[in-house]
Amino acid sequence: MFQLISTIIAVVFIAIDQIIKNWAAEVLTKGEITIIENVLYLKYAENTGVAFSMFADNRFMLIGITSVMLILVLAFFLSGKVTEKLEQFSLALMLSGGVGNLIDRISLGYVIDYIDVRIINFAIFNFADICICVGAFLLCVSVYFGDKKEKKAKEEKAIQFDEIDKDLEKLFGGDNNNE
Repeated sequence: MFQLISTIIAVVFIAIDQIIKNWAAEVLTKGEITIIENVLYLKYAENTGVAFSMFADNRFMLIGITSVMLILVLAFFLSGKVTEKLEQFSLALMLSGGVGNLIDRISLGYVIDYIDVRIINFAIFNFADICICVGAFLLCVSVYFGDKKEKKAKEEKAIQFDEIDKDLEKLFGGDNNNE
C-alpha cells in the first residue's frame, strides 16, 4: 500500500516540478526575484549539464545515463524487495526528480534551474534536484539504520541459540559443540 502512496507522491512531485519550471520560464526570464538579499534569489538558468554544469552540452549522453539510472531505480522500486517505507519514499523522490529533469532535457535540450543560493558559491538548482538529493540522503539513512536493525536482530538470534545450547547441555550433559 505504501508503494502506491509513494508512486502517487512521485507523480505529484513531477507535476509540481514541471509547473514551477514553466512558471520560472515565464516569469524569471524577465528578471530575478530577491527572496533574501545577498542570500536567496529566484533566477532563471538553462543548464545543459548536470550539477555545477559538469558535462555541459552532452545532451544525449546525459539522457542515456539518466534513463538507465531511472530504469534501474524503477526496477528496484517495483521489484517488491523494497519493503521499508523510508526506502520506498526515498526511491520515489529520486524517481520524481530524475524524471522531472529528464523531461526538460528531452523536450528542451537543457534543464531549467531557478534557485540561486548566494550566501555560498553554489550552483543554481531546482525542485527536481532537491528531490534527488533528499531521496539519496534518506536512502542512505534508511540503509544505515536498516543495517543496524538487521545486525541487532542477528545478535538477538545468536543469544537465543546460545541459550538453547546451554539448555541442551543441562538436559543432556556435556559440551554439544564437540560432537
